[in-house]
Amino acid sequence: MNIMLAIFLALCISLAQRTSAFGNEFRTREAQIAQYKSRLDSLGPNGALFWIRLDAKQRPHRLFVGEGFYRADFQSQQDFVETYSKYLAGHPEKFMLIDLLDGKTSRPVGEFGWGGFKLYSQPVRASAKLRE
Repeated sequence: MNIMLAIFLALCISLAQRTSAFGNEFRTREAQIAQYKSRLDSLGPNGALFWIRLDAKQRPHRLFVGEGFYRADFQSQQDFVETYSKYLAGHPEKFMLIDLLDGKTSRPVGEFGWGGFKLYSQPVRASAKLRE
């Protein structure tokens, strides 16, 4: 009888330890998502203009990108879109599908999905100074 009680107590203790580990994992994820949010806020409409607005009414989400996005190198663009995708998914190891659209014309400029980050070929935009 005492052996059964000892086994039962050992199982209870092991379950209690696992529960606290899950709680810590949730807090870690929550902190990571908060970091994503602060970074994205600095790149948003009041920051570097990587993105203008988000349309989350349909799936995939539609992210309208701005001038800061176009001025960035490819790796910075990819990092930005991956971070935004993880933020929308609410988990640092999962992703949300995103269609990228131009903030001024609403034309598609890229996507982030099952095949990864992809930019569509765009016609070359002439500078206003060159047209004068």
